[in-house]
Amino acid sequence: MKKIFLSLLLLALVSGCTACGHDASGETLAQAGQAESGGSNRAGEEESAQISENHEEDQEADANETVTGQPAQGAENGEEAGNGDSSATETEAVSETAEPETSWQWQHDLPENHGLGTSALESLHTTLDTTDVFAMVIVRDDRIVDEYYKEGYDETSLFELHSCSKSITSALMGIAIDKEYVAGGDVPIMEYFPQIGDSEDEALKQINLWHLLTHTSGFGANDTNNWEAWRGSENWVDFVLNLPVVSAPGTNFDYFTGNTHLLAAVIQEATGRTLYDFGQEHLFGPLGMDSVQCGTDAQGVSDGGNGFVMNVYDMAKLGRLFLNGGVWEGRQIISEEWVKDSTTLQFKRPTGSADYGYQWWVRTFGAENYDAFFAQGHFGQYIFCVPELDLIVVFTSHHTGSSGMYWEFMERIVAACES
Repeated sequence: MKKIFLSLLLLALVSGCTACGHDASGETLAQAGQAESGGSNRAGEEESAQISENHEEDQEADANETVTGQPAQGAENGEEAGNGDSSATETEAVSETAEPETSWQWQHDLPENHGLGTSALESLHTTLDTTDVFAMVIVRDDRIVDEYYKEGYDETSLFELHSCSKSITSALMGIAIDKEYVAGGDVPIMEYFPQIGDSEDEALKQINLWHLLTHTSGFGANDTNNWEAWRGSENWVDFVLNLPVVSAPGTNFDYFTGNTHLLAAVIQEATGRTLYDFGQEHLFGPLGMDSVQCGTDAQGVSDGGNGFVMNVYDMAKLGRLFLNGGVWEGRQIISEEWVKDSTTLQFKRPTGSADYGYQWWVRTFGAENYDAFFAQGHFGQYIFCVPELDLIVVFTSHHTGSSGMYWEFMERIVAACES
């Protein structure tokens, strides 16, 4: 039912593990998880029902997300990852001939060598058996100290990140600014979408990149109410730009993936390359993230808000980069300033259990209220980072209940580190 890598003594063998699992998909994974965990939906719902804390805004934000229709490479029997959103007509995949720019590989160690007791982790694994979590990886002190996989999945399985994609797009915007393709967060989006100049909506002309990064653009749309109409439109960029601006930019948080899609379009306009291609050169390649894929809209703009696919080890690499202030093996991939700004409070929401940075969520965990930041995607995709504990935790799931379940998991992991 699961693989528990608590005693990984032959480190050289681990890095050469071969794939034996399925690729992740929305409904396909849900069915697999139910079959493997024996009624995991009911158990997970009961557990979620006992947790009062709920990340309301992000749960609403992702409620109507659909998958983008990109095939997960290596799927068995021709399976595709997702339910096939017809608007995402193309897939950008890693070239088979592309070589990663780094030979760096994750190293493994026993959890007790890094302050985590095996009994606490075994208890956590027992709980995970009752849920629709498919994979979990815990990294502490730059070592993978614990892994959990439902049967049929492993570290090579591909998972749709859904809204975790937003944090990747934010990282690439930071790189574009660092390399002076983009002047900065205060640049009006009209610079990249000149058609805005013909609009009679003066508020539209005031929207800048900071507003998109923080979901405070003021567009009269959000994922809860407008997801299907937006994703079903012929041109996702035009759909967003033709929306009315109903609040002054910078004054109201309303979670809308259309904001992130405009960021992807800006990067494409500024660099002359798609978000994915730009990422291959400046992020995925340097980090050796060779599992990364991304869908596009009908015009070929990368689906930066919802369309990235990768394995759990590559998800953890993104966490490692941000945990280390944008440095990867001595090389500054993203400026430290951008990493700090992205992962600290930029807009405090009036409700909910987390606030917002630049396409990253921020909150605290543990009795000591350790500052944390995380990427979050629909159905329970997470990359948690707790800098003070040198801790990264990745989850992939098909969970339809409360986000509070993951808060409980993180509280247990943090408590195990503290003890």
